[in-house]
Amino acid sequence: MRRTLEDEFNIIEYVLGSGLETRGVDAFCLAWIKYERQQRKICSFLVFQASAIGPDQASSVRQALANNKGIAHTGFRGGIQRLTGLRFKDEFGDRYGPLNTALDHAWKARDKIFHGQQTGQGYSREQLLAKVDSIREWCGLLAALGAAKFGYDGFSATNSMFKAKNEELTAAVDKALGKLGWDGFINQL
Repeated sequence: MRRTLEDEFNIIEYVLGSGLETRGVDAFCLAWIKYERQQRKICSFLVFQASAIGPDQASSVRQALANNKGIAHTGFRGGIQRLTGLRFKDEFGDRYGPLNTALDHAWKARDKIFHGQQTGQGYSREQLLAKVDSIREWCGLLAALGAAKFGYDGFSATNSMFKAKNEELTAAVDKALGKLGWDGFINQL
């Protein structure tokens, strides 16, 4: 089954339609998880394109990712840009600034909410849902960019560790990894 952005976010629509008092914070948390997952899957997919990684080495890449306990969404975002030479600022145009700012604010809220703490911001349900909309928009822009530029949107495959058989992409990834190698690159995310 091929998944889409809409498939990923269906659970959020379900939560929003539930009428539950906590639907704002619940939808926000789920949206953030979907966002981070997409970033990780695309970055992992790109690393896996390295010529130094064989098709049977998915577990090694997964272990390297698991060993890096400090990877955050910004590490994956930066990794995607370094591996592809694309700049989200250029690719997303005038939507980049507002969405990047919204994600920075969402990250701070996420950090508090995921740890059971008060954000200190007194976010209303509507404010949290605006963050959900920004997260969804970012994911949509990145999905479209990934599909168009390197053939993977971060949602369409359940397993991101597959070879795209794209020599141009492999060359770009190899160049970006340089002497650092794929495992060194993951350690720096």
